[in-house]
Amino acid sequence: MIAFVLAVLVFSFAYSAPAATVEYTLTIEKATVDLTGNTASAMTINGGIPGPVLRFREGDTARIYVRNKMDQETSLHWHGVLVPPGMDGVPFVSFPPIAAGETFTYEFPIRQNGTYWYHSHTDIQEQFGVYGAIVIEPAEEYRTTDREYTVLFSDWTDEDPNEVLRTLKRGSEWYAFRKGNSQSIIGAASLGMLGDYFARELQRMPPMDIADVAYDRFLANGKPEIELHAEPGEIVRLRIIDGSASTFFHLEFAGGRVTVVAADGQNVAPVEEGRFLIGVAETYDLLIRVPASGSHEFRATAHDGSGYASVWIGSGERHQAADVQRPNLYHGMEGLSLRKVFALTPAASMGMSDHDIDAGKFDLPGMMDMHSMKTGEMDDMPGMDTERPGEPYEKLRALKPTSFPKDRTVRNIRLALDGDMERYIWFLNNKALSESDSILIRKGEVVRFIMINRTMMHHPMHLHGHFFRVVNGQGDYAPLKHTVDVAPMSTTVIEFDANEFGDWFFHCHLLYHMESGMARVVHYEGYSVEPGLASIRPALYRDQWYFWGQADVLSNMTEGSIMLSTIRNVVTARWEAGWQKVEFEWEGILTWDRYINSFFTLFAGADLLGKGDRPENVRGVLGMRYLLPLNLKTSAWVDSAGGARITVDKVFQLTPRITLFGGAQYDTHDLWEGKAGISFTVSKSISLLGQWHSEYGWGAGLRILF
Repeated sequence: MIAFVLAVLVFSFAYSAPAATVEYTLTIEKATVDLTGNTASAMTINGGIPGPVLRFREGDTARIYVRNKMDQETSLHWHGVLVPPGMDGVPFVSFPPIAAGETFTYEFPIRQNGTYWYHSHTDIQEQFGVYGAIVIEPAEEYRTTDREYTVLFSDWTDEDPNEVLRTLKRGSEWYAFRKGNSQSIIGAASLGMLGDYFARELQRMPPMDIADVAYDRFLANGKPEIELHAEPGEIVRLRIIDGSASTFFHLEFAGGRVTVVAADGQNVAPVEEGRFLIGVAETYDLLIRVPASGSHEFRATAHDGSGYASVWIGSGERHQAADVQRPNLYHGMEGLSLRKVFALTPAASMGMSDHDIDAGKFDLPGMMDMHSMKTGEMDDMPGMDTERPGEPYEKLRALKPTSFPKDRTVRNIRLALDGDMERYIWFLNNKALSESDSILIRKGEVVRFIMINRTMMHHPMHLHGHFFRVVNGQGDYAPLKHTVDVAPMSTTVIEFDANEFGDWFFHCHLLYHMESGMARVVHYEGYSVEPGLASIRPALYRDQWYFWGQADVLSNMTEGSIMLSTIRNVVTARWEAGWQKVEFEWEGILTWDRYINSFFTLFAGADLLGKGDRPENVRGVLGMRYLLPLNLKTSAWVDSAGGARITVDKVFQLTPRITLFGGAQYDTHDLWEGKAGISFTVSKSISLLGQWHSEYGWGAGLRILF
């Protein structure tokens, strides 16, 4: 494969065209689409999903008219394209959002070449379909291939994306169940991994998945499968874009290995790859040679194994790419990412000094040098997963030196990537965007981000307005990228020249993670935001309220809760009422919780008890909630009547559909109370329920989630 790449370079020719102003008009509007056999609400660009491919040549001026024909605000961001701050398209950071019925004109010089893309940066419109590809040809040198195609992979759900986010916020395991990725006691036992299951529980970790959402389709240029014409023996350049909201893809060509020649629009030394991972928002340019006969599949398989999109290249008999095995989630991080072997562990990285980082000392325990290994050695190493490999970062090498002079001032900034899967909130340095300050940098310095991922999720981190060096063992030839995946429980180091004066967004490109707090503004010291934008900047930091509830309706009683939640605040109304006794009894508890971390919460509120329609006691309460090993949920309070209450609750996921649960409560006023039951999941919102309660006896009914 490398030989034919070099042959392609022989045919390179000098090409210089006069600079031009290239204009596009993009119209964003609501539509009803059918991508799965069912109709769903969407947002389209010029009537399609994705929007049109925008083509430029380096040195051109882009002038793009964006018409908003919706009844809500919108925006477009030019992902990876170097633009002036006011043209970056991030509402409240770069410019005011494009109002309903208005048109905004983006205009900026084209300063680079390569494969990029664009998408909305307003709310979660990207998941509704607001995205498209960008191709920029070089000004003077154009590498010829027989054919060239642009393929944008994405994910699609028929469900309203706002409802998707609300479902994630309430801690539902429904999406894991839908994908077949649920963890359960019987499932673990059947694999001989019951010890692994309870080891996770002992660590107070929730059930693991490597993707948050159950998607209905995965798309290539807006379709589950497409066909691309090519003749046998031809060399085809594929410009691959992962334009999904939250899906990593394993890429593989049934016709043989591919050659990576560019990453995130930047040329790299040719690298042969079989199957490899592409992170959300990344792009790769690949060269393939079309086999002598047949149509061969280029497949993008979702990282969680829940589906794939297909690109068929050539004609004739179809040859499928190999299936990617599903991850074994009971292993924890075992086998989920090849990069875990080479990445620094969070513990090791936290012990690194700034001097170590400046000196390039990354050879700490837990990190290995891939480049010193002989061919074939890697596949035989313990823990390596050639079935589910990671991104090819360690192999990427820039064509020219990218290092900075040794006398440059370097600013080291440590960023811990944290989150709480149950509440679905995501942090940088234990703060969400709504409660954070800007990351302050100074023009002219080298800025180094040391990103320490302390979660079990991948986080593709994107810096607007800049390219950064990914410190990957290639020394002076570290590749330049605009997005990099920080693998679970590992550390990734990037560095960039602070030469783009302005305010720039920095965030996880998993859409629902960004919307749930994992973002910052990178602010150049001395940069002043124009007054009109400054007056609306606070809207960027709004802390949105989410609402959900649960009602158990049984033959002997009812209980449930209604919750309102922001990042740190939770307002909850709980009730319990039974009618097995002579007189109807009830209790209502209203609390305000202040979230401290995933283990610890403080709360205050009121406890109301009554019979019939008469409240008999009203007590103020002050307490705490704490998560114990084995995921035992506990709470304790003292009340205004001089009493106290302690509760313990536990859920046992017996099978993906069947859940056992139980709880005990001791109250100094009423002494002991307990319950135990079983539920059977019917749908996202309905479960069958059977329960014994120490006060109200046996009952059966429904659990309704809303």
